[in-house]
Amino acid sequence: MKAARGVLWALLIVLTLGGCAKGNTPVPTPLPPHFIPTAVAMTAQALSTPTRQIAPTATAPAPSPTAGQFPKPTATKMNTPLPTVALPTATPTPLPASKTPDRGYAPVQILYPGANSRVLSPLKTRFAVIGRYTDELHVELIGEDGRLIYRRVMRLGEDQPAHALIFFNLEIPFELQAEAEVGRLQISAWDDKHRPLFQNAVPLILLKEGQQQINYHPAEKSPIIFVKPRPLQTISGGELEVEGKALPSAGVIELLLANPSGKVLLYKTAPLGAPAADGYAPFSITLKYTVKQPLWVRLIARENSKKPEGMIYLNSLELRLAP
Repeated sequence: MKAARGVLWALLIVLTLGGCAKGNTPVPTPLPPHFIPTAVAMTAQALSTPTRQIAPTATAPAPSPTAGQFPKPTATKMNTPLPTVALPTATPTPLPASKTPDRGYAPVQILYPGANSRVLSPLKTRFAVIGRYTDELHVELIGEDGRLIYRRVMRLGEDQPAHALIFFNLEIPFELQAEAEVGRLQISAWDDKHRPLFQNAVPLILLKEGQQQINYHPAEKSPIIFVKPRPLQTISGGELEVEGKALPSAGVIELLLANPSGKVLLYKTAPLGAPAADGYAPFSITLKYTVKQPLWVRLIARENSKKPEGMIYLNSLELRLAP
């Protein structure tokens, strides 16, 4: 009887455990008794340690460009050298018979640079003057607005060689506010009474920076040429006929008579005609004068420029007026 009861209880326990195993929740595996204190300690340690937050990786921004990283480009000045002719400041050479003023050649010649050259500072110039033509030269650089940028007065002295061309090299420094402007290089000769004898000039493009462009066309010919009267001629009868030709600039030629002290006795203008094949435009006018006794005067013909404004060309000759 006791044996039957024991079997029955065993059967009930097995059935009960089997019914519980059919549920969806698994039965945890029991821990060994000797590992329980270690498990409790590990759980307590895990609960007391804060969770580490992992920040997302940030992409470093690209550095902004600075003036130091991107320097402003600078233009390189490229100077066109003078022709390879070694000359001192002044060098006299014999004057060729074919290049005298009576053949239309200028007593003051601008040999370098040529007209409409694009030039940088310092402006390298080369010019020549006929010996004993003048004792005083004015070398000037004129800006676009007519301002005087540079002037140098040169005294040539009395020991100049006759029948010779005296060559000069001169550097002219200049500064500009604009990047470029129209300019004019002009060289004039004066007599001992401070009357203008002659002026030659070339228009230029002045550059603040960049590259030069030189035109090699020397201004050897006189820009204003008298056909009549002739130098040192005596004129009588109260009328002076003037004929000549000029390189056209403003379309009008101005004519003056100045006495030995430089006082202007007469002033007239004459229009320039149509230019011929050689580029010169003719002019003619009759000047009426009154003198009581013979008088030496200087006949001056000059021409102005529109840009830069002011006188660009001048020529003169001496003659004798009689009643």
